Amino acid sequence: MSSILPVTIFAFIFTLGLVIIVHELGHFLVCKMFGIFVKTFSIGIGPKILRKQIGETEYVLSLIPFGGYVKMAGEGIMEEIQDTGTWEERKYPLGTEEGNREAAATDLHIPPERHFNNRPAYQRLAVFVAGPLFNLVLAFVVYAAIVFHGGLVEIPITRVGTVIPDSPAAEAGFQVGDQILTVAGKSVALWDEMLNEVVGPSLERPTDPEPVILTLLRNGRLQVVSLTPNFDTAVQRWRVGIEPWDTTVGLVQKQGPADRLGLKAGDQIISLDGEPVTSFSAIAGIINQKPEQEVHVIWEREGRELEGFVVPQEAEIAPDSTIGRIFIDRQYVHRPIGLTQALSIGVRATWRTMQVTLSVLKQFITFKLGLEAVGGPIRIGQVAGDMLRWSFSHLMQFIAFFSVNLFLLNLLPIPVLDGGHVLFLLMEVVAGQRVPERVQAIATQVGLIFLLLFMTFVVVVDVLKVTGH
Repeated sequence: MSSILPVTIFAFIFTLGLVIIVHELGHFLVCKMFGIFVKTFSIGIGPKILRKQIGETEYVLSLIPFGGYVKMAGEGIMEEIQDTGTWEERKYPLGTEEGNREAAATDLHIPPERHFNNRPAYQRLAVFVAGPLFNLVLAFVVYAAIVFHGGLVEIPITRVGTVIPDSPAAEAGFQVGDQILTVAGKSVALWDEMLNEVVGPSLERPTDPEPVILTLLRNGRLQVVSLTPNFDTAVQRWRVGIEPWDTTVGLVQKQGPADRLGLKAGDQIISLDGEPVTSFSAIAGIINQKPEQEVHVIWEREGRELEGFVVPQEAEIAPDSTIGRIFIDRQYVHRPIGLTQALSIGVRATWRTMQVTLSVLKQFITFKLGLEAVGGPIRIGQVAGDMLRWSFSHLMQFIAFFSVNLFLLNLLPIPVLDGGHVLFLLMEVVAGQRVPERVQAIATQVGLIFLLLFMTFVVVVDVLKVTGH
């Protein structure tokens, strides 16, 4: 545990630091683009720990790391809330001649045209939207950079390790150990390549899939089978029913059960509790059923047979539902790709993450998920630490996922969030006049109280999950 904690703390700080800096940088750069005077650029909120004046802006590191802010001249009530967390009503409302003079009195050295509230509505809207938008751009860049740097991961075999009962492959007569040589006359050497060739002819006709002819090598003899995939409407995915013969270990999570056992990349798992395994799904099928139970493992390394015992770690997958995990991944090969393809994959990955996040938000709104499923800062730290113990690339993927979540959550129409400011601006455009400062102040403080209560709740839930109480 002592060796895990520093990794978790670093991963937590790195994750929050990166997404917050990028978010606030979005606000900051758009302010600069429009010539709005920025007084303070703060990472974190609350009391200031470190500060440095550079030019007209003070750059600050604040005590509480859950957020940040860009303080602009002439921002009105938000300047006071950022400084003190409270708001006091002005003698004259903002927007009146007297109120504007009162607001500007503390910024006499700053030209009025550089005050935020003196800028056109579209510029103020751009400032508020820029922060969340930069989080979305961060996710896209990270996803694209990961695949461009590491290439596409592929399974370098076409030998069948599992045939799922009552599946298209079982109906076609597939057997464990079959080596797939060709699909529709085309030679295949990679598992995903083979699946794409099987499903390809039917992509445009899910209700009437097309049979495909495959050539297999079985026990030294060639076999020809006809396989017709089907489309599972429940999960919106094509179903074939075979999995690769692959028990070779790739990544092993540091300090995880498999790492403590001594498993390394390249090891081939032979059996678990005396039961031979031929695929990663077979390995998972045994391990998942034995959380916190000792499992006997036999594996092969460079021609030598090794053995030992591992205790799968209990992992919650749903309320009141747990499985065992030893934290290993299969071995892949990496195929380099060009920049254009990497950018395309980055767009698709970002869009998929948005869809997943919106789906979860919908389940909360419709009460299909309870608040106990929410993860707070402790949970974020745990996941970030887990990802870093897999690899730095895993941590960056989590940061991309987290950044998309912040993009969507920040645009919720809740006062104190960017979405709340956007809502006030849209009301201003529709009504032709600004929302009264008093209304904004009350709504913002109510939103702030709600946000603090919600954060307190999720922290308590996090603590209860960690302590097991």
